[in-house]
Amino acid sequence: MDTSQGIKIGKDNFHFILTGDVVAVLANQRLMFSFKRLNYEVDEEAIIIPYEPHTEIDTLQEIQELLTKFGFSEQMSSDVRADVESFARDQDMFHEFSEKARDIRNDMFKDKPELIEEFNSFQKIIGKRLVRTLYPLQLLSAYHMAFAQYSCNFAVPGAGKTSIVYAAYAYLKSLPEDHPRHIDKLLVIGPISSFAPWEREYEECFGVETKSKRLSGDGTVSKTHKKEHLYSSNPAELTLIYHGGVDSLQGEIISFLKRNKTMVVVDEAHRIKNPDGVWGKSIVEISKEARARVILTGTPVPNGYEDLYNLFQYLYPYKYKDILGFHYGNLVELTKNADENSSRVEDLIQNISPYFIRIKKSDLKLPPITEQITSVSMDPHQRAIYDFIESRYIKSFRDSGSATAKDVLNKAKLIRLRQAATNPALLLRPLQETLSTDDFEERTDFKKKVFEEFQDDSEILSKIKNYSTLETPRKFLAAKEIVEKIIDSEGKVIIWTIFIQNAKELQKYLIDSGIPVELLIGEVEQADREIVIEKFNDPNDRSFQVIIANPFSVAESISLHKGCHNAIYLERDYNCSNFVQSKDRIHRVGLSANQKTNYYYLVSEDSIDGVIHSSLGAKVSRMEQIIDDEIPLFTRIDDADETDLIRALLQDYARRS
Repeated sequence: MDTSQGIKIGKDNFHFILTGDVVAVLANQRLMFSFKRLNYEVDEEAIIIPYEPHTEIDTLQEIQELLTKFGFSEQMSSDVRADVESFARDQDMFHEFSEKARDIRNDMFKDKPELIEEFNSFQKIIGKRLVRTLYPLQLLSAYHMAFAQYSCNFAVPGAGKTSIVYAAYAYLKSLPEDHPRHIDKLLVIGPISSFAPWEREYEECFGVETKSKRLSGDGTVSKTHKKEHLYSSNPAELTLIYHGGVDSLQGEIISFLKRNKTMVVVDEAHRIKNPDGVWGKSIVEISKEARARVILTGTPVPNGYEDLYNLFQYLYPYKYKDILGFHYGNLVELTKNADENSSRVEDLIQNISPYFIRIKKSDLKLPPITEQITSVSMDPHQRAIYDFIESRYIKSFRDSGSATAKDVLNKAKLIRLRQAATNPALLLRPLQETLSTDDFEERTDFKKKVFEEFQDDSEILSKIKNYSTLETPRKFLAAKEIVEKIIDSEGKVIIWTIFIQNAKELQKYLIDSGIPVELLIGEVEQADREIVIEKFNDPNDRSFQVIIANPFSVAESISLHKGCHNAIYLERDYNCSNFVQSKDRIHRVGLSANQKTNYYYLVSEDSIDGVIHSSLGAKVSRMEQIIDDEIPLFTRIDDADETDLIRALLQDYARRS
């Protein structure tokens, strides 16, 4: 071998950069022919070869083999060498972990003395370092996480995933500093709404506040200030960043992870499920420098088994294909034909079972709930408005032959019916102003007010335009009556509403009635939202006992069970996932055994409300069965398709007519 021909291999932005004796490489026609399959480019005095995050090591090894084959020596840059060392570390840990992790997650390690000894040590350390007591399944989950260092926790909402992470972190931090598993920093990637809970839970787990730093959620913090933290010689113990904020700080975060022994946690990890998305790619890339990697999500496959692909690419960047046993296209096909491929689904679950623990709803042994339906009759003006609109829309559904909610106009009509059944004043506004969603942002159809559809009936138009001066919605009256009973007994209550304008109008109505109310909707600033949640969760704080919330804004990452045990639903849509998640905000681990949780559903008589209540109830029952599966496949419940709701509405209307 002619070692005078030296090539240095560096990397930058998902590309290997070959420098050094590039002229000799370019002159070697056989070598350049072999490089063709790597899609190389030549730029000045360098050869540039692209790679995907999951193919980095494979591509590097192929480059090295080809250079060696044709007589070139190679030298890796420090960045590339660090990736190789990380890969080797993963390989060693993978072999050990694969043999024992399955036994740990199944609580079947009693005949393995070394694991028993470590588990006993784990329990003693957790008992000393945490002021919070974990229940047995949390303890097992935390031990699995600490042992594996690279693991998924698919516990359902309300199972205490944050406490599990802190227990695993406490154990790993207690190890000697020269121990290969020792960590002393936490980087949490999650929704901005999760930041305050992570900070608060630290204090509740350890009994002391932690030094934390938020890299997202505050527009006043400059990128320079964020970099100062990431390059600091004494950074905060807990760093928090939004999923979408990782890409712009990717290089700085990688540098941070190289200098600090860090556990990287991706909370609500289903948000990085797209393997081609910027969020997922950047998070996978930084994960290679983490000492420990954790995935947290109660909904690991919201769209299909293919959603597991990126989660395991993050968890084991170099081994995820071996773990899954399926390529991305195979997983897509598995989702499409899950029932016909039940044995292959079982194979997939068996393949990944050592690497995750799932705490199901049935495992939590939560105290009972009560659900009460309040039937609300409409006053005359609302009744006339609703009946007029419903009769028009029913006719259009029938005339279309096979009405489907895939038609966005039909979907809009269902929304208008729900508005009329709750508060006809909402009909004065375009749809895009009434919902916390951008579903209708680009549709000029929905920039119209609903009364523009009914120019031929002046009486109905007058009732819609003047509704707020003619009547107070009967649901507002019913909600006020329930609220007064709850707060008279020193209780607190959260009122859920789909429509933003309803939240504002109901707040004004209750305040005018002498009941202090705060809002938790999208337009409330994060800092103000956190103050509201903190006060509401304090049983001793009586400055207000009622909040009105929108499930699109706060159905995720927020716990309200410490101060509130009552929820009123002013109206509901057909989104089963949001509904179940909203219920979980007040029904979670940490409740006493005799604490009842109460749900009140307001249903307008002879309206779409009754159809939604019945259909949603059946949908929730199916979802609850799925949630208790090992890997819940939520595509079996299509929250985006309300076609069966249209059919049910047609049947109900025929019965009422």
